[in-house]
Amino acid sequence: MFPIVSHQQLSKNVYRMRVTAPAVAEKTRPGQFVILIVDEKGERVPFTISAWDAKAGTVDFVYVAVGRTTSQLAGLKSGDALAHFVGPLGVPTEVERFGHVVAVASGYGVSAIVPILNALKEKGNRVTTILQAPDRERIFGEAELSSTSDKLILAIGEDGEDMSTSATKPIRKLLAERHRNPVDRVILMGSLCLMKVVSEITRPYKVKTMVHLTPLMVDGTGMCGACRVSVKGNNRFACVHGPEFDGHEISGWEVLMARRCTYADESIFQQGFQCRGCSQW
Repeated sequence: MFPIVSHQQLSKNVYRMRVTAPAVAEKTRPGQFVILIVDEKGERVPFTISAWDAKAGTVDFVYVAVGRTTSQLAGLKSGDALAHFVGPLGVPTEVERFGHVVAVASGYGVSAIVPILNALKEKGNRVTTILQAPDRERIFGEAELSSTSDKLILAIGEDGEDMSTSATKPIRKLLAERHRNPVDRVILMGSLCLMKVVSEITRPYKVKTMVHLTPLMVDGTGMCGACRVSVKGNNRFACVHGPEFDGHEISGWEVLMARRCTYADESIFQQGFQCRGCSQW
């Protein structure tokens, strides 16, 4: 069993959980994820690690309560325990000195991207972060992102606005100003539609754009095939070969988005995280 140390609500339907898992905390690197099972009858679900403390033996992750398992998680409190907590899994994020890195985060990615930004700063990179949220009531992680970024830009969509639009405005502006303020790398953690749109925006500028395909993952081992993705014409699996990939090398984004929606039903229909009528987040 893996005891829950703390559990707090960050905004509407968004929660942060801290779990005691010394073996996971000891080996975690930025960009990796865990697989957990709530109880003996629970399903396997993957979550990106948002923080860890090797000395204390704790691991943090942030989730959005949208379906059966995440709603069950939301009902747990400090002192309760998870039946299984396996990790760290996945290939760590590539962290080098790139120069000026632009990070785009929304949903689960707002907290999950923080360890990556900290690692990039340690390597001497300058970081500009775009925080996207559907509206001001659902902003979270602003202070945390601000402390680890050289500049934080808020991209807040208004009611009825396509979510993918709000984050594209500032990134288009940054690319337009690249001659006096170069953009050397882009990293995205958010919905598949957002990652697809931004990858296409950066492609003509040949700015390497890394996307995290965590939203595709289901069982976390590659056996289910849900996270299968075509990279440079070769089949890859987000949970085994990723979750980070070069967005310009991915083909068939529409297929990925349709497959993501295969696991959507009325229980996870959430207006606040919709994009063009889709249930992705």
